Amino acid sequence: MSLFVDVKFANMIGPRLLNYKRKSEYLWNYSCNVCGDSKRNKLKARGYIYKSKMSLFVKCHNCEYSTNIGNLIKSLDSNLYREYVLENYKESGAPRSHHKDTATAIPDIFRSEPLLVDSVLDSITRLDTLPVSHPSVQYVLNRKLPESTLSLLYIAPKFKKFVNLLLPDKFRDDVDCPRLVIPYFNKHGKCFAFQGRSFGKEEPKYITIKLDDQEERIYGLDRVDYSKKVYIIEGPLDSLFIPNALAVSGSSFSGLTVEALKANCTVVYDNEPRSLQLTKLIKKTIDEGFNVCLWPETIVEKDINEMILSGKTSEQITDIIDTNTFSGASALLRFATWRKCNENKSRSND
Repeated sequence: MSLFVDVKFANMIGPRLLNYKRKSEYLWNYSCNVCGDSKRNKLKARGYIYKSKMSLFVKCHNCEYSTNIGNLIKSLDSNLYREYVLENYKESGAPRSHHKDTATAIPDIFRSEPLLVDSVLDSITRLDTLPVSHPSVQYVLNRKLPESTLSLLYIAPKFKKFVNLLLPDKFRDDVDCPRLVIPYFNKHGKCFAFQGRSFGKEEPKYITIKLDDQEERIYGLDRVDYSKKVYIIEGPLDSLFIPNALAVSGSSFSGLTVEALKANCTVVYDNEPRSLQLTKLIKKTIDEGFNVCLWPETIVEKDINEMILSGKTSEQITDIIDTNTFSGASALLRFATWRKCNENKSRSND
């Protein structure tokens, strides 16, 4: 899709949308045509058209409807949608130098085309641009991450030096080493944080750098489809094995973003039933009304990546999650059984 074409057609459909207003170059506001926005206040406008990775997307902050600009056009005018498709087709055959902005594919949970990102990551290297023999690429492939996720990960040969370019004097020691960089993008495609993961035994294993304190530290916001079931995972790398997943990476599972997804998400903790802290968190999450995955006894691996390395497929793991997801009274009943079984198992091993 072409950003040039998206903008052109966003302006064309604007007059058909209630309370339509262009707020900036790549931001439009209107009353959502899916939920009606508000029955009591006809001036409410919580629908937005916004730019993300060189395409335009749609999001309603009332009903959480989320899609791309093409589907919005299609819902309003099928004839105009055909023109939109045709113009995109013509645009794809034109030299890229005709416009300042270039096109990328509509984001999927696993993106096969290179990401276009902001200047935060300019000084480091994206893994999909390196030869397959490069140690950092081999590290990712040896963990059996999908090859398509190489475009989501970076290598910083001197991680602390890279951080100091962005945040002067963040690190003052001379001990530096390469790290895998896992960038966090908000829903508009801006990099607001990143993690540096050690390749060896360097401590700490993860160093998290936050560039914007206003953003919740949630990984995958730029790729998730809110109209489908969302899986809330603990770790960013684990989330790359599961379709339509976010990762809270140490943050609260009950933050504002996760809370807003409560009716349409499954919370998936790591499989560490002997952890007292974890069992307390699971009980708290159930009490707060979330759908929660309680791993069956047959799963012995502690996290999703270990399950993949043991031979399970992403599809099999997703099916295990779906068939072992509980909520409300059934979750409390299953949790009691799950905890008792694991306590007995722990005693027998002592």
